[in-house]
Amino acid sequence: MKIAAFRPISRDAPAVHLPLPRPFHVEWMLRHIRTSSYGAPFRFVDRRLLRRPLRLAGFPAVAEFDLTVAGSLGIRLLSFPSQDARPRKTKAAWLEELAGQTRFLWGLDQDATGYLSAMAADPDLTPLRKRFGGLRIVRAPDMYEALLVAILGQQVSVRSAQATRYQLMANLGTQITVSAARGEERYGFYPAPQQLIAAGAGGLRALGVSRQKAAYLLGIADLAAAGELDRAAWAALSDEEALKRLVEIKGVGRWTAEIVLMRGLGRPDIFTAGDLGLQAAMQELQGLPERPAESALREIAARWTGWRSYAAFYLWMILQSRAL
Repeated sequence: MKIAAFRPISRDAPAVHLPLPRPFHVEWMLRHIRTSSYGAPFRFVDRRLLRRPLRLAGFPAVAEFDLTVAGSLGIRLLSFPSQDARPRKTKAAWLEELAGQTRFLWGLDQDATGYLSAMAADPDLTPLRKRFGGLRIVRAPDMYEALLVAILGQQVSVRSAQATRYQLMANLGTQITVSAARGEERYGFYPAPQQLIAAGAGGLRALGVSRQKAAYLLGIADLAAAGELDRAAWAALSDEEALKRLVEIKGVGRWTAEIVLMRGLGRPDIFTAGDLGLQAAMQELQGLPERPAESALREIAARWTGWRSYAAFYLWMILQSRAL
């Protein structure tokens, strides 16, 4: 575990206010973050105020996201590395970089007008659109984290996978402490590729990671350290090309690859039909006697071509809403 050199910033530090799209259901978005595996690094400090560790220009920082003002997402930096440990950039430049990451993390970089209109005309998804309002897909900041989160979720319970993620953040990742109203708050990052490699299989096993998954994670860390998981380098690939490359990675099957395309690359037309949760959600939505098979679910999803990631997200919300 590495303690980062950092400079705390006042809670009154300058903020950037990003306009939220309309419609945008703040409460359901926050409920999703509370229960999602991709929401694990977030910490709620108030009902509509949350924080998350992020890396800016490769350096650890803590960002705050403020949804207390209607129609706006306020963002500010609460800490980042001390001046001698980071590139010399103006506050405005750091905030602009944070704004770019925020747009991707919160799915604000895509126009949802088309899919919301299509949902309103779809007999299966209309009730979900009415129930959950306008939603965006919460993502991981990079492919490495998306892969790490997805692999830890393979073939184990949601609770078990989440517990292991917290163990990795608390014991292997960089830690940052920021000032808070009730003292200090410590934020742990997912271990960077080099930290994961340094921990080795033994270090991962000690934190509850299976032998097989430890090997998968170390392989992914090697790829990330070599620059093979840079999101920009994958941008020119089609969905099928990216899927083919991902499944060549040891430990990455179609389900994991599709999750990474959706959550790590922000692709809008991915449908993980092999996901048992999606199958259960469709069974409930259509009142089917049993879960539809993967092939049947892909046939159903074909009519949502162009925005299948969003259809999947709303279906998952059926299951997530039960946990609230």
